[in-house]
Amino acid sequence: MLQRRALRPALAVILLLLAAGVFALAACSRRTEAPGPLAMDQAENERWEIALVEMRIEKNEAFATPGRSPLAADRIPGFEGLNYYFPEPGLRFRTPLVPAAHADTVMLAKAKGPSVPYVRRGSVAFRHEGRDYTLAVFGPAGGPGLWVPFFDASNRDETYQGGRYLDLEADADGMIDLDFNYAYNPYCDYDADRWNCTLPPAENALPFAVTAGEKRFSAGH
Repeated sequence: MLQRRALRPALAVILLLLAAGVFALAACSRRTEAPGPLAMDQAENERWEIALVEMRIEKNEAFATPGRSPLAADRIPGFEGLNYYFPEPGLRFRTPLVPAAHADTVMLAKAKGPSVPYVRRGSVAFRHEGRDYTLAVFGPAGGPGLWVPFFDASNRDETYQGGRYLDLEADADGMIDLDFNYAYNPYCDYDADRWNCTLPPAENALPFAVTAGEKRFSAGH
């Protein structure tokens, strides 16, 4: 009887510790769950679309201006604008930047010639059509900036075969506006003879078509 009485407090402590562990694991799971598309009310959606359209107009103006354009000189006079998907709010996510355990330098392949060094800054995750995806985030070696090069299934038909890029910025809370509507083409799509672009790594290949952002330039010109 004495042994049973002595065991009861110990058993209670063990049960409390187990419950606390389960709670902690559940909380951790909630914190790291990949977020779905960012919910926007009508007013925010309108502001978002206006900003996106303004960016595209400014970019077209830059491409039409000699000295600012990445296009070959003989293509500037007939330039009528870049090709884009319609705005797709379902491909905008607000997600935390998960810092890399070690800011390792990695070598990314170029379209031509030797690979070049980049620093692995971390990763971002998102949920699309019921599945979670993760993309590695890089930065230039020896400089600031966050950058995601990626492939997706649209590269075969509608977008540049060498993948596309996203420039990112973390806010004060470490959150990222991961908006594929701002995906843009490497300069190689505009003039492959003049530019030598970095290719996305295999780990950043998405199995679905990202139907947002910039389409292939050369197909329509």
